[in-house]
Amino acid sequence: MPIEIPDDYAYVIAAAGATMFPLFYGVVRVMRARKEYGVEYPNLYAPADSKHKKAFDCVQRGHQNTLENYAPTVMCGLMSGLAYPSASAALLTVWSVGRVAYIHGYAKGDPRGRSTGAMVSHLGDLPLFFMTFAAAWTLMA
Repeated sequence: MPIEIPDDYAYVIAAAGATMFPLFYGVVRVMRARKEYGVEYPNLYAPADSKHKKAFDCVQRGHQNTLENYAPTVMCGLMSGLAYPSASAALLTVWSVGRVAYIHGYAKGDPRGRSTGAMVSHLGDLPLFFMTFAAAWTLMA
């Protein structure tokens, strides 16, 4: 059975493109933190003896965690979008907004600051995960 691309799949493509905004935001935050806290490349995290270790590492973890979740989330959005384009586009957008909030909250230097952004981003990624299987079922029918 051939897979047809829905007319409104362009929204999925646009939302997938918008997922780059949290990545760019994270990069900017990490670059600023590197300069502010003196963490040189190739160190991914601040050295153990740095007085700014927790502050820098929180900025870096917010960005890294977003990168760790990026590919699976976008793939679920692109795949589920073949059956549910509007919902998939909306959920990718929710995920993107949540990830910006996650990075912003984490970068304040306290891991608890990521909680709101985590909840919002999971309102996007968890439904996308399940919708991917629902899309597969729908497309097999």
